[in-house]
Amino acid sequence: MRLEDGVANSELPFAVASYRVEPSLLRVTGAVREVRLEPRVMQVLVYLVRHAGRTVSRAELEENIWPGRIVTEDAVTNAILKLRRAFGDDARHPRIIETIPKTGYRLIAEVAPLKGAEVGGGMTRGALQPAKTVFQRRHLIGMAALALVVLVLSLSWTDFMPDETTPSHVGLATAKPAVAVLPLKNLGVSPEQDYFANGVTADLITDLSKVSGLLVIAPGSVFAYTDTDAGPRQISAELDVDYVVVGSVQRAGDQLRVNVQLIKADHERALWAERYAGQLSEIFDIQDRLTAAVIAALEVELAPVEREFLAKRPTESIAAYDDYLRGLEAHGHRSREQNLIARGHFQRAIGFDPTFARAYAGLAMTHSRDAIDGWVADPSRSLELAAELAGKAAVLDPSLPQVHFVSGQVDLFRRRHLAAIEATQRALSVDPNYADAYALSAWVLNYAGRPAEAQGALDKAMRLNPRPTASYLEVLGEILFAQRRYAESASVFATVLDINPNYMRARMWSAAALAQMGDTESARWEVVELMVLSPDFALTRLEFAFPFKDPQVLDALFAGLGKAGLTDS
Repeated sequence: MRLEDGVANSELPFAVASYRVEPSLLRVTGAVREVRLEPRVMQVLVYLVRHAGRTVSRAELEENIWPGRIVTEDAVTNAILKLRRAFGDDARHPRIIETIPKTGYRLIAEVAPLKGAEVGGGMTRGALQPAKTVFQRRHLIGMAALALVVLVLSLSWTDFMPDETTPSHVGLATAKPAVAVLPLKNLGVSPEQDYFANGVTADLITDLSKVSGLLVIAPGSVFAYTDTDAGPRQISAELDVDYVVVGSVQRAGDQLRVNVQLIKADHERALWAERYAGQLSEIFDIQDRLTAAVIAALEVELAPVEREFLAKRPTESIAAYDDYLRGLEAHGHRSREQNLIARGHFQRAIGFDPTFARAYAGLAMTHSRDAIDGWVADPSRSLELAAELAGKAAVLDPSLPQVHFVSGQVDLFRRRHLAAIEATQRALSVDPNYADAYALSAWVLNYAGRPAEAQGALDKAMRLNPRPTASYLEVLGEILFAQRRYAESASVFATVLDINPNYMRARMWSAAALAQMGDTESARWEVVELMVLSPDFALTRLEFAFPFKDPQVLDALFAGLGKAGLTDS
């Protein structure tokens, strides 16, 4: 079959395995259910179909589906995850889309055009069968018993992860007005200015998050709605919020325009709208007015300390602020290479303004990330640098929640569990809506031997971040493992690896959990994948990476990996 380039030019439906795909309607229909896809996700599917049987790299997908845009590493991964959900596919035993480690993805299902009544919509279940086999799925390693285990795990996962339209209704009290600030659209002539619009969005979220009378959704969840056609009512339902903020940013040279609306989501009515225009040098004045106007429209009373926090200017240097925003954009990619790029931007920001506390905090986060993700040969030195930089930032501005966040990470991996817990509490006292601080608190509490409290903290993180990242779910899997709930833990890690197949830490935990629950065959399969990702993996590095106060949990981890066949010999 031949499909034209892009969804817009692919009007005719076609079949993938036993599913009917209608690109123009963004719809996938199976025997028992119908799923609507986001435009970008459908474009990914169409591109894979056009190149069925061939491995398509992540870079190729990014270049063709997000041309001219800088996207996070999760963009392609999340699109593939959503396609697998739509087709009921399994990453470990794929029928539709196969992951080729370190390379990309390959559509392996049968694909065929639909004819006659099938195109007109009068399709029966039998008509879903393609007219001709185009590609056959290759043989994969696996046994019937393993397939049964995977089925059980996938069914039990629904207890832990909401679907695409159902938020996690747990954790924080909902008496406060709940608001989501959607990504402000970049109306500039260059897509390269996306980082600036994203930065203004993130700063507005940060400012509103410091208001204890509001519940503010985290950036990780709202940025999932970039380039979406979902309306305020749908987004409100998915994120469980009362209000959404929408708008745009246009930067042209030294000129800046910002348009913003506050919408009451249940009836999609704008409660307040404003347009701000001025010089780029006035960006902080515009942000202050914007934050104040949203707070006033929501009729939220500010405490004196909150007024003080919101009145602070991050820097007087526009050049420093610009490099800081570029650094944030790069750091969000969560890769070793982008971490180094982010570090360069933060260092240049400090060069422009040596008193810029946020830039020091950002620089500290790049060093702590090096240590936590094992990107350096001497993680202890990276922790020292992170602590030193966080200390400088704290002297300049102790109200920065990121300062205490980094301190909590450093204290955790130095096995100072109580100090780490106190640092996360300081971060939350400054920013009561800091989802990542709740997630870090959960991580710290679990390593401190308090998994029940850790679960409560993670519930709060997921309320503020209803579309949780793979890292949040990885923490959940660790909490369940520490409680010896190995089957549930393995189920969570299976889904984490669906989101990010290259998540080495989750791959290792998955192997241990599967082995501890008695499924050594699946555990050995995970070890094979782990060694593909990291040929020089060694158990001797784990003691630093997993600072458990209770040695029995680390013993259970080592025992599970041993059963899975992973040794240092």
